[in-house]
Amino acid sequence: MFRARQGSVSLDFDTPELTQIFREELEERSRRLVMGARDLIAGNLSLDKVSDLVRDAHTIKGSAGLLGRKTISEAGAVLERMWRQVGEGNTPPTAALVAMEATAGRLVGSFDSGDESELREALTRLELAATQEPPELRALRPPETSLGGLLTSMTGSVLGDATRVDTGQLYQLINRIVEVALDVDALADLSLVSIEGADPAVFRKTFRAQLMRLSESIQDVQGQAVALANVPFADAVSTFPQFVRYLGRRMGKDVRIEIEGLDIQIDRQIIDLIREPLRHLLVNAVDHGIEPPEERVAKGKPPTGTIRVTAEVQDHRVEISITDDGAGIDWDRVAEVADEKGIPVMPPDLSPVLFHHGFSTRTSKTEFSGAGDGLPLAREAVEKVRGALHISSHKGDGTTATMVLPMSMVLQNVVVVATGDEFWGIPEAAVEASLPLPAAEYTSADNGRTVSFRSRSIPCVSLALAVGAEEPEDETEMVVINTRSGLVAVTVSEIVDRRRVAVKSLGPILEGASHVTGAAMLGGGQVLVVLDPNFLGVVARQRPRSLSDRPRVLVVDDSAGVRQLLSATLTGAGFDVEVAAGAREAVLAMATSGFDALVVDYSMPRSNGVELVRAMRAADIRVPIVMVSGVASDEEKRAAWDAGVDAYLDKFDLRQGVLTQTLRRLLGMNAADSA
Repeated sequence: MFRARQGSVSLDFDTPELTQIFREELEERSRRLVMGARDLIAGNLSLDKVSDLVRDAHTIKGSAGLLGRKTISEAGAVLERMWRQVGEGNTPPTAALVAMEATAGRLVGSFDSGDESELREALTRLELAATQEPPELRALRPPETSLGGLLTSMTGSVLGDATRVDTGQLYQLINRIVEVALDVDALADLSLVSIEGADPAVFRKTFRAQLMRLSESIQDVQGQAVALANVPFADAVSTFPQFVRYLGRRMGKDVRIEIEGLDIQIDRQIIDLIREPLRHLLVNAVDHGIEPPEERVAKGKPPTGTIRVTAEVQDHRVEISITDDGAGIDWDRVAEVADEKGIPVMPPDLSPVLFHHGFSTRTSKTEFSGAGDGLPLAREAVEKVRGALHISSHKGDGTTATMVLPMSMVLQNVVVVATGDEFWGIPEAAVEASLPLPAAEYTSADNGRTVSFRSRSIPCVSLALAVGAEEPEDETEMVVINTRSGLVAVTVSEIVDRRRVAVKSLGPILEGASHVTGAAMLGGGQVLVVLDPNFLGVVARQRPRSLSDRPRVLVVDDSAGVRQLLSATLTGAGFDVEVAAGAREAVLAMATSGFDALVVDYSMPRSNGVELVRAMRAADIRVPIVMVSGVASDEEKRAAWDAGVDAYLDKFDLRQGVLTQTLRRLLGMNAADSA
């Protein structure tokens, strides 16, 4: 919902257009808040849904305030505060939870009737219940996920637990699943065939053909299943024509809108996330872009300005653009204001400056702009789904804002790259180009390397150095990436592949690692760690980090995936990491190398973590030991403390980034030490 800022002029925002838009969103968001409260009361709420509930309450607060619905806005503010407490691990008392459900359930009725007495009564009960008892610390239901809770679940939805689907599509999927089951049975039968006396070549050919058929069938089922959660782009833009007409009237401008790509199917969750950012971009186009009619005529333009909204599919991703034929961005003015505010710029691309919170070329706030938070909020929403937002403009010729988004929240494209013997993923939406190193023109400087790309000089950094590893000698390729701070080049040993994978975000215990956005399972226990392009953009513009004097940490876990994820996260956080698959490997590693700290899993085969810690302490090894577990009972936790651990972390701990924070505390490090 568009939220204008009140200036010195009093405006009537309670128009039929905005009322209709707000009513539709209030119904959907309040329903999610009701279901969230019910799930929390029942103990069935997953932690990965809480941030979406905070956002729902925050949007209700702002939108209701815009329309002058004071009590609804107050209710949204209180609900936002309560859900933020939940996200921080402080579950409100039961009476407050019941009142949260009641308050959210009365929002729509209050809006429709205009009678706020019942809502006010529920809100009073909520505020009273929230202050009667101190919040109790109670863990939410851990997300259903692999790797022992180190990653979030993909089952959480910003739209709640119910999704409308087309019945025909559903039965097509069911029929296809039946066919896949028959293919599996046929393959199983074939595997039992004795090849003794038979032609092995014929058997292998038949087996391979059946396996390929099964693989194709599974891909088909996957595609049909994902499509069930899709809706047409039209769902995101249905209110745009009336919204633009409203903005034009309020600003004294004549504006028309053209929309293309209405039938393109996009994940329902992505549609919900980008609806409000798209409105921010529309406000920018009308307010900053389109000139008043008389000014357009003086420039030889038609008096009516045009805004074009388009959606098109490009290689399993969708590009949504909002283009206006207005005045364009005054880049000289942008550079001038950036200099006044002390914001670093890197000509000729000044577009990253526009995404700084609080940046605006307006000297004073108006009812519609001047606070400088529209573009940053839009970018943050896009990056939440691992997409990218770009701005291009030429003075006098208009401006284009383009969102590059995955088509699905579940399956996303990543470019798989290798550095040394490690594999990493980069969101494809951020990849501008890839090319061999011999074709690149390098320039070395005191603050690092630059490379010539499309007649421009852009920063360049080795991926290995960026994540805190030794730079390999076999870097032969380069990936050019779009980041918040502009284009950067990243050198790698090899560009391996492009994969469609299910990317999961980091769980709370690892969240906050600046270089990692999530991870994907590749099969066989192998984990692909997905890097944050913006982290690479920052590192590429800094002096190369020294690898000396980095604290050495030994990670001991029987899961290859956990070892890989912990190693990648801690390495990028400023630690030199080695791994061991069990107690025996750990003892050998400690005997041959010096480590400053250990991270040990509780549950391991043969010798569990407690036994390993006990043996370490018996051998007079006094380095800090952090034990991580998601399965231990209270008695087993006490045994770990008795054995001599310095910290015990549950894998479902709600504190963000607690693992790296704990290691830094135990080693006496501060933020500067790990930068």
